[in-house]
Amino acid sequence: MRRTVRGALICVLPVLTGLWIGAIEFGGRRLPWTPNMVDLEVYREAGRVLLAGGDFYALPGRLQFLYPPLAAVLSVPLALAPTTLVQVAWTIGGVLALLAVLHRVGLHGWVLSLVGTAALFVEPVRQTLGFGQLGIFLVALVVLDLVPGPRVFTRRVLPEGFWTALAACIKLTPALFVVYLLLVRRMRAFVVAVVSGVALTLAAAVFAPRQSYGFWTRLAHGDTGLGGSIVYFTNQSVLADVIRAFGFGSGVPLLGLALSAVVAALGTWAAVLWHRRGEVALAVMLGGVTTLLASPVSWLHHFVWIVPLAVVLIIDLLPFPEPPRLPQWFSVLGLLFCGWVAAEPFQNLPNSADVELSWTLEENLIGSGTLFIGVVLLVAAVVVARRRAAPPSTDPPPEDRSADLAAARPVREVRP
Repeated sequence: MRRTVRGALICVLPVLTGLWIGAIEFGGRRLPWTPNMVDLEVYREAGRVLLAGGDFYALPGRLQFLYPPLAAVLSVPLALAPTTLVQVAWTIGGVLALLAVLHRVGLHGWVLSLVGTAALFVEPVRQTLGFGQLGIFLVALVVLDLVPGPRVFTRRVLPEGFWTALAACIKLTPALFVVYLLLVRRMRAFVVAVVSGVALTLAAAVFAPRQSYGFWTRLAHGDTGLGGSIVYFTNQSVLADVIRAFGFGSGVPLLGLALSAVVAALGTWAAVLWHRRGEVALAVMLGGVTTLLASPVSWLHHFVWIVPLAVVLIIDLLPFPEPPRLPQWFSVLGLLFCGWVAAEPFQNLPNSADVELSWTLEENLIGSGTLFIGVVLLVAAVVVARRRAAPPSTDPPPEDRSADLAAARPVREVRP
């Protein structure tokens, strides 16, 4: 009982702050409660259309539903509940999910409460709450599934790999972590992720067979459903930067996709190297950054990953309770990446109506700052990991080895 009360008190300030931010962002009001959660409304509309037997990939209005079919199936409960209840519950759930992530990477007590509250004002998080977006939940599914650390329950509710598969079935980019599990030889988790992903996808096809067929066939032909809006300046992906710089000319999208694949391989390599050295939290954060850069579409509000990444790096810089594990310059570089995204200098560039296609060289360099700093961070992660001496090993089976390393080097914790 005492633990429950203490946990509730820790959550009070972040939850109230999150409700306030969710209400006023993008022109909403606190009283009466009238937030402008346009993305949450798209999810709810997809659920309503599915219930009516329609095509949720052809919604009326300007904003379209672009997620895999399972996301629409899971949106049905959102469509059935009253609007205000859904908005309040969604916002509170997002705040609690962010607190759970920060708790998993080492924060506790009033430190968790204050840092969690401050994190709500970071631009990607603030926009996520204002839009009613699901980015915080996706980060939480992956981090709570793959990063060792303190848990609410003493044992896993579901095996490692399931929640990562669920995240990938809601939005495709977390599928990179399934590859990560294979490469770090977490074979049981990899199998769970693959089987769960296939099962969830087939379950969605049972409820929405026509829409599932249409989505997967369009995707196989390279159709993301975004069209020309991919060049909008808040899309901070490799593909968007390439198209903004060179236009939609012949071969340019393919060049962008090829470079995206290179970045995906680089970031996965970095994540695997750090996992093998027992730094699982850092490995997963690098994987998160990789999904952002390599995805064809990474709007600014998708960059929620910078919050737990910054916390992991800042905790490591502290001289207590043990000396830092990472080179100081590397932590500073990572924080520079987080700071760049949070400060978003590219917001002042000319934008909208495809004006991004006429940016000057200097404007393109600023607009691609996220990519440049992010790639430098991933390269530095590979270099530092390869230069570090491998941790001692007694050569157990591969599945056990990474778990032992993670246990030997747990997430550093900051307690009040």
